[in-house]
Amino acid sequence: MSGKSRVDTTNADDKSIGFDYQYYYFLNELLNLKTGQMVGLEFLDDVHVRRPDGSNLLIQLKHTVQKNALGQAINLTTMDHDLWKSISNWCKLITDPMDGRKDVALQLAFLKQTSFLLASNKSGNGNNTFLASFEAFSASTKSHAELVADIETLKGKSKDTVLQAYMAELLLLDVNVSKAFFERLAFALGKDEIIDLCKASIAEKQIHPKRVDDVFSVVDSEVRQHSFATVKAGDKIEISFDEFNRRYRRHFDKGRSGELIFRDFNPVLPDHLSDQTFIRQLVDIHDIDADAIEFHSAFTTRRLNFRNNLERLRHDGEIGQPDIDAMEDEARLMWENQFLHAHSGRSDPPDERVPARAILGDLRSRKLKLASQELPLSLSNGGFYDLSDRPVIGWLKNWKDRYK
Repeated sequence: MSGKSRVDTTNADDKSIGFDYQYYYFLNELLNLKTGQMVGLEFLDDVHVRRPDGSNLLIQLKHTVQKNALGQAINLTTMDHDLWKSISNWCKLITDPMDGRKDVALQLAFLKQTSFLLASNKSGNGNNTFLASFEAFSASTKSHAELVADIETLKGKSKDTVLQAYMAELLLLDVNVSKAFFERLAFALGKDEIIDLCKASIAEKQIHPKRVDDVFSVVDSEVRQHSFATVKAGDKIEISFDEFNRRYRRHFDKGRSGELIFRDFNPVLPDHLSDQTFIRQLVDIHDIDADAIEFHSAFTTRRLNFRNNLERLRHDGEIGQPDIDAMEDEARLMWENQFLHAHSGRSDPPDERVPARAILGDLRSRKLKLASQELPLSLSNGGFYDLSDRPVIGWLKNWKDRYK
């Protein structure tokens, strides 16, 4: 049995990655905004750039998941539907009577203020006779009339009625309008690693290579959330240079500074959460119940995020072991002061779990410092959980005998 299953045929992955490609192209344009410019998503076109002189760049994005024998994105072929559909769409836009461009003079006026870019992960190649003819026209080695003649030849050779209709839209343009359109047309092909392009754009803003991923992650997340909220409110997505700076500059400033950046790792949790020493300690003082899986998971996530951040920062050379030792010494001193206050110099209370919970409650409100920088409260909590898991600290008076 051959062919694709119904599931494969209706799979939305191709469309989804196409949307992501469009979004990340938009993000890269945002990262390269100049003073006075604005970038929009799915407004004037897939992506557009407004320039301070009043002109616009309209960008059509075409993505493919098809690969050639080398595992690379396939080429943009002469008879590629993506190519001719984009050109056809722009021809309709140029001559749109609903926008008041029925007359040639108005079409030419529109073209004076508009340029067009087809961007794709598909690659250009010498076998694409249209691109070869267009490049010759752009280099002034072929006349406009010769370029149009080449397109007429392609239309005559094609048996595809859809392609013929796309080409007809172009061939119906007034000769002066057609020439002006081709003069304002450009291609950006082979743009496959679009996320890498975004990260390169971030690095070019004097961000240290070790901080690029952190800046990318937070800016990507916030731009996505802002875009979603904008569409949900019924507004168009268009961001100016000034707005982008106002919303996101702090992330770039942080990336350039010596300030430590902490990540949320979403770590893989151990199979048996309740077997962890720090969880056993918390259960024994009745801070949490033995079957309170939600708290077991949340507290374990904080502990592992603390450990993962320390390991990453040390691996990247942002901190050294002395920085970690100094932080842990300070944490133990905080614990010791509370432990002595709760358990020393007095008769044992009827329920020693009460002072144990008081020690824990105090430490949960304290922020640890790493290399002179204050940790977020969630990571600080994770630090105390980690120390009690090893265990270096405990809550009950006899914690050493019970857990070591």
